[in-house]
Amino acid sequence: MTTFEKLLENYWFVKDINQESYNLVKQDLTDEIQDFIKNKLGYKLIVNPYLIKMEKIPGKPQEFMGIQEFDTKLEYMFLCLILIYLEERTRGEQFILSGLIDYIQNLVAEVDINDIKIDFTIYSQRKSMVKVLKFIKEMGFIKLYDGDENKFAENIENDVLYEVTGISKYFMRNFSSNITDCNLYTDIYEKEQLGLEQDKGKERRQRVYRRLFTENVVYKENENDQDYNYIRNYRNAINQDVDKMLESTLEVHKNGAYILLVENKNFKHTFPANNGISDVVLFINRVIKEKINSNEYQKNINDLVIISEIQLTKLVREVKTRFSKGFSKEYREMEEDKLTLDIVDYMKQFDMIRENKDTKEYIIMPIVSKIIGKYPKDFNL
Repeated sequence: MTTFEKLLENYWFVKDINQESYNLVKQDLTDEIQDFIKNKLGYKLIVNPYLIKMEKIPGKPQEFMGIQEFDTKLEYMFLCLILIYLEERTRGEQFILSGLIDYIQNLVAEVDINDIKIDFTIYSQRKSMVKVLKFIKEMGFIKLYDGDENKFAENIENDVLYEVTGISKYFMRNFSSNITDCNLYTDIYEKEQLGLEQDKGKERRQRVYRRLFTENVVYKENENDQDYNYIRNYRNAINQDVDKMLESTLEVHKNGAYILLVENKNFKHTFPANNGISDVVLFINRVIKEKINSNEYQKNINDLVIISEIQLTKLVREVKTRFSKGFSKEYREMEEDKLTLDIVDYMKQFDMIRENKDTKEYIIMPIVSKIIGKYPKDFNL
């Protein structure tokens, strides 16, 4: 894996956690890599005695870009509250979990947090808190000194001793404007766009590169889609950069563009992946393509296919009946309703499917028919 790929895949490299990785990335940061990060992506590269971090800002915010370990808004709230707490502490300072809990309870008593009541006597909230503590420990914000946070989930009286590392201050990036009046992530994004340079050509180039390198696919939204037109017009130059930075290729189709990784090159969040649900979705895609070819599913003018909940259920049932012999035990035996939910959730992460909750319909995106699954010829179905 190249140094740029490491920077793209990992949030950061903390010296205290893995000094070898930190040193390797630092010594391999060539002028070419730094120039690409600064000028093509418009990202800030932080290199200091504690960590190395490429601040990855999306070209267009997407649902899958959240913290994968978190499931609820409450967990994001806990993370922000802990960051406030750690901001007031110095590197090497120790604290106990009960002190953090008291701090949070006192803090939220003074502010409006959108009617979400924090109550650590509730087991589910303690469990969420433990999830966040494990996340920040893994990220390197804190070190476990004594105790077990899992026991806190079982009993609020169980205490834990931690030590502050001082790197949490680098987790949140500095914004170009005041975001305290923002209510949605889109508000922050729009403010950041207003804060970009007045060079519209550079702004568009950086946005397009960010999208290609952080999104699974960049779709053509309409005939006047400036981002897609830029990709189409400068595809050769972009492909050269993709080849140079990722040793891969840029694929540009009628309604979508994406980076196609060479064989045996994988990142943490790419499709297909080495897991059970990815295998299932490959065959979902195959059957969708079969149905499009047989005209059972009809494409609209934008190459989108719209299906109902009933059609989706039938699709999942057919895939399970025809191909589940090669699935992992978990997905061979999974109940149909749960399997359908897992499939939709996974496909949403890669923008292969979108859900219209008002009409209870599903929009199948063009990328689906480009990546399908097949068993080897000698596999006995």
